[in-house]
Amino acid sequence: MRMFLRMLVFTFFCVCAPGSLSAAEKEPGQWEIDMEHSTVGFRIRHIVGYVPGVFSRFSGQVEYDPVRPENSQFYLLIDSSSVHTGVPARDEHLRSPDFLDVERSPKMIFSSRKVLREDGGSLVVVGDLTIRDVTAEVLVSLQILGIADHPFADKMPGVRVLGLHASFSINRLDFHVGSEEWTRMGIMGETIDLTIDMELLQR
Repeated sequence: MRMFLRMLVFTFFCVCAPGSLSAAEKEPGQWEIDMEHSTVGFRIRHIVGYVPGVFSRFSGQVEYDPVRPENSQFYLLIDSSSVHTGVPARDEHLRSPDFLDVERSPKMIFSSRKVLREDGGSLVVVGDLTIRDVTAEVLVSLQILGIADHPFADKMPGVRVLGLHASFSINRLDFHVGSEEWTRMGIMGETIDLTIDMELLQR
């Protein structure tokens, strides 16, 4: 009986230990964004509620190392004109010089500089965010949701899928987005919450 219990405990730790990744999951490499299953979203306070929106066009490069995530790199390029809140007139205003000024600043750019590990398996990505004419350091909370073989093995043979969720907040005034007067009037908040949900493919 004692021998059985020892074997049971040994098996449990081999299967459930945080470092017990399969050989495939341990391989570092480049990943491409699956655009059909990825979203860049935001929300901002409006009077007493929130207005959500998305940027529908973006691209990027991701190098992720499951064993040494601090060696990972993230680069994201967002088309500013693709802002979408569901209200065409509001979207046009957001594209204007009052906000994103897409004619002069057609792209928003995030480029990582380092990746830090946190307790609980989460990561913090330190990088430079460029919006309009401002580039500033931001801290992005990143959760790696998992790595799996693509379930449609007949159509996607040998393809692996990486899932991640990122979130962070910025002060819009730091990036010259909108007027401070709108905050004083109680129309719009200064904090923009951004979320990035992505599935990435490695072929």
